[in-house]
Amino acid sequence: MAKEPLFIGMDLGTFKTSVASSSGKREVLYTAVGRPRDHVARNLLGRDVVFGKEIFEHRLALHVVRPFEKGVLKYLGHDEAGVPEHEVEKHLEAARLLVTHAVALTEPPSGAPVFGVIGAPSRASTVNKQYLIEASEGAFDAVVIVSEPFAVAYGMGCVSDTLVVDIGAGTVDICPMCGVYPAEADQETLSVGGDFIDEDFLERLREAYPEARMSLNMAREVKEKYAFVHDINEKVVLSLPTTGKLKQFDVTFLLKDACKKMARPIVTGIQRVVAKYDPEFQHRLLGNILLCGGGSQLKGLDLFIEEHLKEYGGAKVTRVADSVFAGAFGALKLAMNMRAEHWQEIMDRAGARAAA
Repeated sequence: MAKEPLFIGMDLGTFKTSVASSSGKREVLYTAVGRPRDHVARNLLGRDVVFGKEIFEHRLALHVVRPFEKGVLKYLGHDEAGVPEHEVEKHLEAARLLVTHAVALTEPPSGAPVFGVIGAPSRASTVNKQYLIEASEGAFDAVVIVSEPFAVAYGMGCVSDTLVVDIGAGTVDICPMCGVYPAEADQETLSVGGDFIDEDFLERLREAYPEARMSLNMAREVKEKYAFVHDINEKVVLSLPTTGKLKQFDVTFLLKDACKKMARPIVTGIQRVVAKYDPEFQHRLLGNILLCGGGSQLKGLDLFIEEHLKEYGGAKVTRVADSVFAGAFGALKLAMNMRAEHWQEIMDRAGARAAA
């Protein structure tokens, strides 16, 4: 007797990947793959590939690849992402290893078919989607690539009169939900995100305080703990190493300005997307803006967007309750709601391509 299939929803984020399965398993891990730098590191780690938090614990002993950094593979071509052509295969191999590991974390029953839905940026090209399909080969028996914000909206039952703004580490997706699967032309993907804040904040700090020592990883941790864009009185003071001792630095406005530099294009992108619709529907979209993704937790971002859309008749902005798993849960719901015949068709097409 054939085993029941295992359904998996996956949000392949630029910085974190979340996965949820129909068996109830759910996991989150860093979207990165580490390999030992030499035989000493290999003996220390005891394996050839490292995943999860161990990548950051042992990063000095590892060659680390973030396969979707700056949108490479997921949204941008290698030229736009600044990745040399010869590096693309390395990113693709890292993506394969990551997807396989993420699926294994759900502990699929032996012999059960594994069907998955994976989120991709709204304006991902056919080539980018093919990269994701290739990365999933071997991990899934059949896989479907959908828009990341659509997966979130589907999971929350917000498939009509909703403007989804998915703020990831590498990109921001703006997707209007009108009761049907969104057309590519109606959506927008911005090549800014949480990584943009990290880099801009670090550059500002180095210009303002040349003696302060901070790594990009430290900048990311500061952002995740303190980042804000609102005008309520906030103060961010860090103890950072200089030459020989720790010193305190007030980085309040450096961090706030870096966050605002990402927030402003989001407002402009919302305005462009909404402007494509007639006035009646513009009002309905602006009245139900849903923020998701890790960047949705930026303090004050909802108020910042509402304030800058007042001249358009006002807006109502809310955040998803679970920014880590909203995309994975939506993708899982979609996978479980697809007909068995549809999954069979996908498997048949994949088998035909492999045979050719």
